[in-house]
Amino acid sequence: MKKPLIYLILAIAIIGIAYQSYQTYDAKQKKVEQQQKQVSQGGLEVGMKAPNLSLRQEGKTINLDEINHDVFVINFWATWCPPCKQEIPELNAFARHTDVPVYGINVTTSERRVSDVADFLKKTPVEYPVLYDRQGTSEDAYRLVAMPATYVLDRQGTILAKHVGPVTEQMLKEMVKRTGG
Repeated sequence: MKKPLIYLILAIAIIGIAYQSYQTYDAKQKKVEQQQKQVSQGGLEVGMKAPNLSLRQEGKTINLDEINHDVFVINFWATWCPPCKQEIPELNAFARHTDVPVYGINVTTSERRVSDVADFLKKTPVEYPVLYDRQGTSEDAYRLVAMPATYVLDRQGTILAKHVGPVTEQMLKEMVKRTGG
């Protein structure tokens, strides 16, 4: 009577261990699939939590997760990027005509020299804050595959809308409107 009981307990223990191992394996597989989907779709997607970035602006550090607005726009750009240059007047108009803050994030590591950005900004009026990503963290964190790339985020850092390529003032207004902002 003792042996069958021991075998039964061992069988239950082995089944429990196997089940736990499968659950762990399945969770890892789902995470890998989600990461592969993100990469194949070109970066982070709507509904995901945006990674925090610590960026420089005029000698001070700005953390995206400390921006205290219900909805705000971040736009990744570079001076060498023709579509980025094309959309600056549209971003300016959006910043002027709405109360939704816009933050331009210059992917400074993609520039030839940091001074190129300052020279560009002297010649081109930009009516919203420009943050400098001198460490190159934004490209990896947001899995940027092209610039410009524009995201609408909420106070908690959730991505509410996304557009890769140049935006217009009207597009931005529609993106924000769809998010309830």
